[in-house]
Amino acid sequence: MKRVFCGCVIIVAMLLFCNQGNLFAAQEKTKFYQLTFQTENVTGQIMINGFVVTEITEKSGNGTAALNTWLIGDNELKAEVKKIDTSKSAQLVFGVSEIERGGVVSTMDKGKLFSLELRDKDFNAGGMASAAKKFKSTFDFKQHLSEAGQAKESDVLAYAQKIFALYEKKDADGILRESEVKINDFSKAFGVADMKTQFRKSLTEDIFKSKLNKLNPAALRAVAVGPTKNIWHVLNGKDELLKGKSPDNSTFEMAVYIGLLDGKLKIVR
Repeated sequence: MKRVFCGCVIIVAMLLFCNQGNLFAAQEKTKFYQLTFQTENVTGQIMINGFVVTEITEKSGNGTAALNTWLIGDNELKAEVKKIDTSKSAQLVFGVSEIERGGVVSTMDKGKLFSLELRDKDFNAGGMASAAKKFKSTFDFKQHLSEAGQAKESDVLAYAQKIFALYEKKDADGILRESEVKINDFSKAFGVADMKTQFRKSLTEDIFKSKLNKLNPAALRAVAVGPTKNIWHVLNGKDELLKGKSPDNSTFEMAVYIGLLDGKLKIVR
């Protein structure tokens, strides 16, 4: 079993578990922007503002993903896929729903705000297809995502090693300090008033009890992503920077995105 903590905060994983059907435990007027998708004979990615929110790997299926923390006001949702078997037909239906507390979005919904469809005729001779749609949102995190400064990759990799060391040492205060931007944004995005306390609890009661995979500095890499390619997604080889095994032998991964804000590198997601 693998648990993927999208963004980092386990309270959000509890709300969303990365792919979810219901969204609760939020302030009364908090809105949720939720991606839904159904696939057949395709593999690829669905991205919001240049951030991958869904990797499509199964031959067929459906799922959902929360978009709130990746929104910048004027957004673009984009899918890039290819046929798994070019001799067979393929299809991708995906879209976005805007709901409020207590709302339910089924994995089979096509998107109540908008939906897009790639049919077999939309795939080229090489089996490739793409579709995109722009839309506006009430959430706007462009200050931390599209307006981040230009950082050097070498500085980002050095900072990532610092972050990894904080997790190795189980330094909750240090992790919370470096994650302040992300924690505040997640709190706004999901209407959770005390996200910092929840994150500290998740660190001490869950993550710190897990055994982290070793960091390989030679394999450490940073990929420029986001609306302006100024956010860095840090990977330990092919894995996320933070990956490990829990006491129950389940595997968890935590994505780390780093940006330059006010002249300092910070974990932004």
